[in-house]
Amino acid sequence: MKNIYYLTGCLMLLCACDNSKYDLENLVPQEYHKILYIKDSGKQSMTLYDTNENQNYTLNVVKSGSDIQQIANVNIQVLSQDEVDKVYSEPEAENYKVLTPECFTLDTQELLFESNDLTKSVNISINPNEVKKFIENNPDAKWVLPFKATSENDSINSEMNELFLQITGVVMPNVEFTSVDAEVQEFQFEAVPVFENKISIRLNTENKWDINCGLTIDESYVDTYNEKNNSVFKLMPEGCYTLPESVSLSSVTSVDFTVTIDGSKLNQVGDFILPIKISNVSRFEISPDKCVYPILVRVVAEELDRTGWTATADSEEQTGEGSNGPAQKALDGDLGTYWHSIWQNGSGRRSLPYTIIIDAKKEYTFAQFGFVHRSGWTDTGDVEVYVSADSENWGEAVGKFTLARVGTNQIFSIEPQQGRYIKVVVTRSNRDANASFAEIYAYGK
Repeated sequence: MKNIYYLTGCLMLLCACDNSKYDLENLVPQEYHKILYIKDSGKQSMTLYDTNENQNYTLNVVKSGSDIQQIANVNIQVLSQDEVDKVYSEPEAENYKVLTPECFTLDTQELLFESNDLTKSVNISINPNEVKKFIENNPDAKWVLPFKATSENDSINSEMNELFLQITGVVMPNVEFTSVDAEVQEFQFEAVPVFENKISIRLNTENKWDINCGLTIDESYVDTYNEKNNSVFKLMPEGCYTLPESVSLSSVTSVDFTVTIDGSKLNQVGDFILPIKISNVSRFEISPDKCVYPILVRVVAEELDRTGWTATADSEEQTGEGSNGPAQKALDGDLGTYWHSIWQNGSGRRSLPYTIIIDAKKEYTFAQFGFVHRSGWTDTGDVEVYVSADSENWGEAVGKFTLARVGTNQIFSIEPQQGRYIKVVVTRSNRDANASFAEIYAYGK
């Protein structure tokens, strides 16, 4: 590093002084006039794909220094097994093995920099089939291609003169959805429009082929999704959507297709899922983790009028939040007020879980519940919701929900449930034992 600092200081001095007084050749030692280094030096990793074609990697060498218009020569060498053992394997206690020449070729090893050249490249062509044989014969080894830049006449940055390329494996390319993280699209009942969803399919490496991808609806995925997310999504009815039977990747890495949903045919309240699956491909394999894309639609029931509803809690802050704290604040329609669990003065529980009981004064059929965090805070983590006709017999929870750390109303669906009383149990907090709600909404009829 001291060499670099020396060079930087000299260059700064040049800028500050009269060039007629200080000659470049005398001020900066000759070895700093041109310095060469490998651009992406150090340890790099690479996954090879089993396509029966060689895979390329480009090693770039950069010319820098105080006089970059000078010519330079660089040689790219492959480190021997003995050198790798001494520098890498023994100090790191790792079983690094150098791939033999039948696994790769270099288009050149000698790089000549003319005066205007700042970067030169070496193209490394790697044979995945040959590499795969070595991995299969010795799976405990870490197979590497170690390169070093040297020069007889020119300075090489000793901290950036090696590329240690580790091959992590040889795998079959996968066709997959670019993303499978779909968000729920919410619409009001009897106001769901015709709308489109644009979805992307890709090959997880550079694509040089024509690949046909079949599409289908995976009905079995509905239960899988619900079990994973504690949700109650139903399969979207046939006739509500238009889906292409297939899409093609024609020498492109990714392609978009459109699914159209006719909302006028979603004539019931609730959560609907359309799990689109890549059913077959004409080449390579289908990703097991990204083979299903779920379109998620929530049809929200009418928000119930909470006028006259009452709420009590087994934990309420009485003084520490000013006029806020009581459970009734979660029903007042004002997002600026809130219920808060006790932390200073009051009576009730000082540790989770906390329970809020809401009396709706008459029976409703509840279909959804909405929760809004206290403004500026996202204390509440997980909640359970129960519905009862008499506030004594609660049965099993009708829903278990995890609140995102956002400030908007978060609506969750349940299987429609009749009752007068709602019990909200906060089971987890994002901030110690604190919990709060600005509002608790109910939807149904």
